[in-house]
Amino acid sequence: MKQELGGDLISYRRVSPLRAWAEVVLGAHTKAVRALKHAFPDLRLSGLTGVDLGDKIALLYHLRLSKAILTLRMEVEKGEGPVVVDSLTPVIPGANLHEREAYDMLGVVFKGHPNLKRLLLPDDAPEGFHPLRKEVEARRFRPVETEPKLKPVITGEEGPYLTLIIGPQHPALHEPERFVFKVDGEVVVDVDIRIGYAHRGIEEAAEHRSYVHDLYLCERVCGICNVAHSLCYCLTVERVLGLEVPRRVQFLRVAAAELNRLHSHMLLLGVAAEEMGFSTLFMYIWRDREAVMDAMELLTGNRVISSFNRIGGVSRDVSPSLINKILSRLRPLRERLEHYLDVFKTDPTILARTEKVGILTRSDAIDLCATGPTLRASGVDFDVRDKDPYVAYEELSTFRPIVLKEGDSWARYVARIEECLVSLDVIEESFSCLPGGKVRVRAPRRVGPGEAVCTVEAPRGELLYYLLANGTDKPARLKIRTPTFTNLAPLAKMLQGVYLADVPVTLASIDPCFSCTDRVVVVDVGSGRSWFCYIDELPKLARRLGRS
Repeated sequence: MKQELGGDLISYRRVSPLRAWAEVVLGAHTKAVRALKHAFPDLRLSGLTGVDLGDKIALLYHLRLSKAILTLRMEVEKGEGPVVVDSLTPVIPGANLHEREAYDMLGVVFKGHPNLKRLLLPDDAPEGFHPLRKEVEARRFRPVETEPKLKPVITGEEGPYLTLIIGPQHPALHEPERFVFKVDGEVVVDVDIRIGYAHRGIEEAAEHRSYVHDLYLCERVCGICNVAHSLCYCLTVERVLGLEVPRRVQFLRVAAAELNRLHSHMLLLGVAAEEMGFSTLFMYIWRDREAVMDAMELLTGNRVISSFNRIGGVSRDVSPSLINKILSRLRPLRERLEHYLDVFKTDPTILARTEKVGILTRSDAIDLCATGPTLRASGVDFDVRDKDPYVAYEELSTFRPIVLKEGDSWARYVARIEECLVSLDVIEESFSCLPGGKVRVRAPRRVGPGEAVCTVEAPRGELLYYLLANGTDKPARLKIRTPTFTNLAPLAKMLQGVYLADVPVTLASIDPCFSCTDRVVVVDVGSGRSWFCYIDELPKLARRLGRS
């Protein structure tokens, strides 16, 4: 970077063996990334954070260089007109959705972007309304009656192609999202993905809550990956605080994280079986998944939202007898998972629906910034637990990343079953070498000025948190980049060329969670009426409805 940029490189600092920060002058970011891409061919954009500093907007490009993360910082003056910077998509095509999010939330215009438009906010949101701008009172914004933007037209012809719209509500979708397919006969030629229908404004809400309350907010970004979110949040806050947690905590956090991974993968495998019309396999896998939820309840006290991680430790300890109960519930799972692995490898129905379907090549996986099993099933050996280890993963001999080279839907499903088997080994080892000591240290309510970037390997892939602290008891900025968000660009690529009938199975192969990428909706269970509501309206609403 020094050779390529010269005086355009304002500063560079290494804060740990695998974290560095660099600041460049406005416009030098594309040149810097090109130079880094030349040195690190597998470079991927892990996330893009926009921070409103008052008179300026700081753009932080979190770049994954092999094992390390380099955060490239660039500041842009607000001025009178729009904030304009060069798009990074010509260098890293996977920056597409990251830049659209920054445009939507902060109003940054990326010159040269192929499709710069709203991503999370409604299409009819007021012009100039960007909720993460400091001058915008996003919490006081109220819904208004507008003309419908999305016409109730299902299909339309354009030359030899047919435009097919699936969503936001559709039986094949478990969450509300909109896919606009361009098809040639039965084959998908192109697809446009529109998210935001379940957007809850969590990053904005986090700036108005204390660090303690934000822990429970982050844990609810995704119910299935709640341990990964609470862990990543706690690690980020602890890093800014310089807080050292006891070794016993590190091993207990591994056990909880791997139980969470087992739960998530088995849930997805069951859903995948149902999408293929294999209802019996769906019921078998979800039956066995109950054992994982029982083990999670024994460890944390809760079956789904664990509320186990705390800033400075975990919520409770485990006794040897409790560990034996947990392991006794999990041991029969190994034989069942090996059976499911054999089914996925040999069943003709599964092979017909997944083999050589939804291909994502290794180069496309890198260019489009795939993550997790989606990345590793395309032959890229990258797992945060291995390359950028956290908590006690470095000390565990049973952990190994699962890497397959096929790059199809089959590989993405098989990778998850094999990861489940690894998780069983890791859980058992983490309990067998559990050190003594405390399970929590006291953490201050106020966090001194500083910033940090942390990642963990969530079930769906690399989860990134960025925290900017200003010395108060509330964060100045909390950025959450979920794995599904960065896997949407690879999804659009793998859907090209598949038959329409294979779309649900291919979509499920990335294990999408759109709620964690994306307004709160309140439903009156008595009348069935639903409407949008804001968090500060809930007490008044409850009184009006006569409910506690």
